[in-house]
Amino acid sequence: MPPFRALDPALAVAERLLPSSRLSTVVLSLPDERAAAARLNEVLAGARPRLRSVGGVWCVVYVAVARRDPELVVAAGGLAALVAVTGWRRLKRCDTCGTPFVDRTNGCTRRWCTPHRTSPPPRA
Repeated sequence: MPPFRALDPALAVAERLLPSSRLSTVVLSLPDERAAAARLNEVLAGARPRLRSVGGVWCVVYVAVARRDPELVVAAGGLAALVAVTGWRRLKRCDTCGTPFVDRTNGCTRRWCTPHRTSPPPRA
């Protein structure tokens, strides 16, 4: 199981920003992992890693430099750590609307974004 507890702060930001930020292009690039990595690296360019204690757990966090959007850099850092631990399979698009999301289920079985997962459409 991935270290969600250690990644929670960054993944929470990533889940919020993923549908409407430059991070959506990362998911839209999949299944081409090289293209997705290139897009994620573009967001991380100029970010500086720092070691911080978050809730009693030591985490590597990314701090934006210069005029970069700090929330976007935090989210990209969380996604980069998630991909390094679990691969790309947890970055998905909703089966209903195509909205990018992070699948944090134990079995990596989630198929819908937050609005659609409470009432998924009937199967055909």
